[in-house]
Amino acid sequence: METGARVWISDSESEDAWLLCEIAKKTDSELVATHVDDSSRSITRNRTADTSIVKYQGVELANAPLSEEEKKEGRDDDLITLPHLHEPAILHAVNERFMLGKIYTWTGPVLIAVNPFQRLPLYTRELLQAYRQEGLLRSQGLLQKAPMGPHIYSIADRSYRQMMSTGRSGVKKSQAILISGESGAGKTESTKIVMLYLTTLGSDNEHAHAHENAGAAGTDTMERVLQSNPILEAFGNARTLRNDNSSRFGKFIELGFSRAGMLLGARVDTYLLEKVRLGFHASGERNYHIFYQLLRGATPEQQQKFHFYEGHTGGLELCNYFHYTGQGGAPHLREFTDEEGLAYTIKAMKRMAWSEDKVDTVLKLIAGLLHLGQMTFSTVDVNGEEAA
Repeated sequence: METGARVWISDSESEDAWLLCEIAKKTDSELVATHVDDSSRSITRNRTADTSIVKYQGVELANAPLSEEEKKEGRDDDLITLPHLHEPAILHAVNERFMLGKIYTWTGPVLIAVNPFQRLPLYTRELLQAYRQEGLLRSQGLLQKAPMGPHIYSIADRSYRQMMSTGRSGVKKSQAILISGESGAGKTESTKIVMLYLTTLGSDNEHAHAHENAGAAGTDTMERVLQSNPILEAFGNARTLRNDNSSRFGKFIELGFSRAGMLLGARVDTYLLEKVRLGFHASGERNYHIFYQLLRGATPEQQQKFHFYEGHTGGLELCNYFHYTGQGGAPHLREFTDEEGLAYTIKAMKRMAWSEDKVDTVLKLIAGLLHLGQMTFSTVDVNGEEAA
C-alpha cells in the first residue's frame, strides 16, 4: 500500500458504500487519498489500533482492472481468482459484470446471482441442453474445452452429477442446494429454474429411454412436479413494497430419483407461513395472490355462487371492497394479471389430478375467508365486563 496505489475507502456519507481512491500520502499514523473521479476531493483515514500490522480504518487495496480481452476470456467469472478478496472488491466485480448483462458470478463453489428485474435470454432450451451436455462430458472426464460461464444451471447440474456418482465410498449420496437471499433477490425464480433443470435431466437423461414408456412417464412426473409451483405461489406468495411475487413462507423441496437418475416424484415441506398477512397488510402491499385471482378472475357463474355482488360494493371494485384485500389499495401486479393468475392456478390444480369437486371446494374456502373478513364486532357491557 504505497503512494499512487489505488484503494477502496468506506464512506458513510456517500451514496456508494466504497469509493475508489488513489493514495496521495501515507504516514505511520494516517493515510491521505484523493477520489479517482474527483481529484479535488481528499479523504483521510487514521491507522487502526492494531500495531502488529500497518492498516488504516476503512481502507482496502483495489485490484488491477481487467482488460476487455480478459473479461471476454472469463477471467472475472470466479471471484476466488481476485488477488484481493474483500467486500469492496466483491461489490465492484459483481457490479461490473452486472453492467455487462452477466448476473451470475462464482465464488468458489458458491454462485452469486443478482436479480436483473427484467427478462433475459438466459434460460432457453438450447442453453439448458448446452449445460447438460457439458455436465455429461465433465462427469465422464471428456470435457476438453473451457467451461461455460457461471450459471444456475451449473449448480443444478453439479448436484445431479454428484448424486449419480458413487465416488470413493462407492455409495451414491443425496445432494442439497441452498438458495438464500433477502426479499426480492430472486429466490423464488431461482428455485423454479433449478427445479426445471433437475426435472428435465430426470425425465430426459441417457438412462431414461431404456424402455419406450419410461420417457413418457418421466415427462408426466416432471410436469406434475413443476405444476406444484403455481399452486404454492397462489396460496403463499404476496406483493410487498419490494417484490410483486414475494414468498411469505419457507419451503424444503425434495426431489426423488431412481438409481438410474430417473425422476420419481417430489415432496414439498412448507413452514413459517406469514399468517398475520391474512388479517393485515400495509399500504401498497397485497394479501395472498389467490384472493385477488378469485375476485378478479371469477366467471359470472362463480361470482353468483360465491356471492360476489359488485352492485353491493358502493362503486368499489370487489378487491377494494373486501377487508382482507382492500387494506393496501389492491394494486395490480406488473408481470401478469390476476385473471391470468386464476386460470394458471386452476390449470395447475387439474394438472396435479385435483378433481373438479376439490378445486371448487378450495375456491369456496377462499370465498368463505373473504366473507368472514367482513364481520365486525362491537363491545357490550355484560355484568360490568366488556364482551363482544
